[in-house]
Amino acid sequence: MKNKINILIPIFVVLVLIYVIRSAVGTHVQVETLRQGNMEDMVSTKGIVVKYETVLKPTAEGVFEPLAQEGERVSLGQEVAALYSGDVDTELRSRLEQVKKKIAQLEANQANLLSFTGDVSRLEQKIAEQTAAVIESSQSGDMGAVSEQQFIIEALCEKKAQIAGGGTSGGTLEELRAQKAELENQIGAAHHWMVAPVAGEFTSTVDGYEELITPDNMTALTPSAVDELLAQDRGQEEKKDAAACKIIKNFRYFIVLNLPADRVGSLRAGDKTNLRFYDLSGDLVSGTVFFVSDEQEGMQTVILESTRHIESLLKRRFVNLEFIKKRYAGYRLSVKSLRTKDGVTGVYVRRDEMMKFIPVTILYNTQDIAIVDSADTNNPLRLYDEVIVRASSYEEGKLLR
Repeated sequence: MKNKINILIPIFVVLVLIYVIRSAVGTHVQVETLRQGNMEDMVSTKGIVVKYETVLKPTAEGVFEPLAQEGERVSLGQEVAALYSGDVDTELRSRLEQVKKKIAQLEANQANLLSFTGDVSRLEQKIAEQTAAVIESSQSGDMGAVSEQQFIIEALCEKKAQIAGGGTSGGTLEELRAQKAELENQIGAAHHWMVAPVAGEFTSTVDGYEELITPDNMTALTPSAVDELLAQDRGQEEKKDAAACKIIKNFRYFIVLNLPADRVGSLRAGDKTNLRFYDLSGDLVSGTVFFVSDEQEGMQTVILESTRHIESLLKRRFVNLEFIKKRYAGYRLSVKSLRTKDGVTGVYVRRDEMMKFIPVTILYNTQDIAIVDSADTNNPLRLYDEVIVRASSYEEGKLLR
């Protein structure tokens, strides 16, 4: 038994030595799976929102009361605010504004009601649709929509009764108009309506920058002037003029920001770029370079133009944003995997258990990651290729078993 053990020990030692030697001389590689990806040439900064704004200020002393909802799109000539002079009962004013809104809703639906002349079945179908819409709006908590839909149902029912011979035309509307006249008589001449001089988005927030920074004078801004303006934003609520409101033309706006001159590079007016207002939305917002200032102490002011709607953006004056000069898409890989062969940049991949060199074009890279594309259509990269990050040596056709 002892002799057998003595024989087995040398055999075991020899096998271990063979394994160690094979491991030492064998080819060990570290690979990563090639996948598609993208990277952004991006700067995180702050910007100033510049808009086409028309401020409405009262021409007399009195109590200012907005009639339009915050963010509501108003039309030219629409009553957007009221100015009450003297001692006018608050409840009386509120009742008058509610009656006016109801009248406007019913008048807006008069043209639609004409299409139902003599067709009771269509009216019943429409009433059912509006009833379902009321339930849906109630469940979502949109009480403004509920109120409007209820008035539409009331008008449809009135029209149905008129067709059936059981009602008179315009009863509800006439009653509301009579209420309006009575309330206006009670208020008397102690009121003044403010109407929208332009169409756009209504807001009662007037921050004092409307005339200071405009689309007409913004190109005179310098990097130092922009820094001074940005310093005024301390994250506090914007100051408001309690006796004024404004209309914003919401189809076009501008973003003013400062960028390091080396990041601006060859950027010129007309170039396309992107923004991300990450406090408001994760979506990319396309923009066009409108203006690039001269350099001042290593900084340049860039003004971007956009028409992309982002909820709540036009209510802001100062915004946090990411300026994305360019977005690169291709194959994403580690910078450590890049190699040079005969003066050509590329990567080695595992193909049929052998090393194969694939030339690449580097689209964009950081210290650790690169976005690349195939440089040779006859010898391209393939999605899910095993790219060799590290190996003891690199040689075309080398076996990797």
